[in-house]
Amino acid sequence: MKYLITLKALEPFLFGGEDTYGTLGDKTNGTYLVKSRQFPQQSALLGMLKKEIMTQAGVLTRKIRGEWIDKKDKEDAKKLTGTQKFDILATQTQDFGVIKSLSPLFLMNEKKSFIKKVDIDSYSYKDGLLKGYNPKKDIYDNFVSTKTHTKLSSSDIFQPIQQTGNKKNGGDNSLFKKTTYLLRDNFVFAFYLDVDFELKSSLITLGADRSKFLMQVKESSDSVQYEDKNGYLTLLSDAYITLENIAQHCDFAVTSEISFRTLQNKKHVTQHNKFQKSKKVNLYEKGSVFINPSQDLLQNLNNTNCQKIGLNIYSYKQGDK
Repeated sequence: MKYLITLKALEPFLFGGEDTYGTLGDKTNGTYLVKSRQFPQQSALLGMLKKEIMTQAGVLTRKIRGEWIDKKDKEDAKKLTGTQKFDILATQTQDFGVIKSLSPLFLMNEKKSFIKKVDIDSYSYKDGLLKGYNPKKDIYDNFVSTKTHTKLSSSDIFQPIQQTGNKKNGGDNSLFKKTTYLLRDNFVFAFYLDVDFELKSSLITLGADRSKFLMQVKESSDSVQYEDKNGYLTLLSDAYITLENIAQHCDFAVTSEISFRTLQNKKHVTQHNKFQKSKKVNLYEKGSVFINPSQDLLQNLNNTNCQKIGLNIYSYKQGDK
């Protein structure tokens, strides 16, 4: 079945990056300054969906003291969500059970869809230069309507919430300051899902603070549609590109990068499970634009595992992926 999934934030959210609560200046244990990203990782959406599908199917037991799958339900759980966590470095095709694919996360307001995109349309490109480019204006802080090309900035969509306090058991380095977000007005997160399961609307949690979101499910066969008026390649999602010198694979590009990690569960028999971060890779951030990309770049973007969970999705005049 194919669905449009919307996520309405019911409380401030904290979508993690490299920074975690810890000692100021300690690269291993984190920093006392924490700021949420605007979007969760696609792998976080995948994890949320796996948990929700198992919960709705009755194979995941959720109690105050924790969550677990009873021995009698393990085979059913495997069929529902597979046995693999998403691995961006995997060379074999990964299987996530009934979850066939999900689209990149985008924003909706009423029935209007918005994507993040660098504001290259305010300038004219010629011979390697953006005519009229103003370095004082943040070209990266830009969101556009997929149909009308109406432009918005982050402040039109995201309301920052700042909080200071003391980290529990933090000792001499207990002070922290964090910035979370709420979505303004009628904005919600949204994505399309292809799944062999009858999913129902529910209340879910997402992010480092396990913030509550109202997940509403509606049958839909649509997809994220956007066409750049100049025919430029636009990343609709973050993208894992392994080409070393991107400048050799396009005429011009306006890009930003974002780090990507997942948490890997190390199971123990006699103690609580431990989590460690996977190897860090850098992704080209959603909204980055490439002018006249090479065939090598297009082929590099076509990563089956990434595209299955909504990474490496792009729009280009030669055909949308």
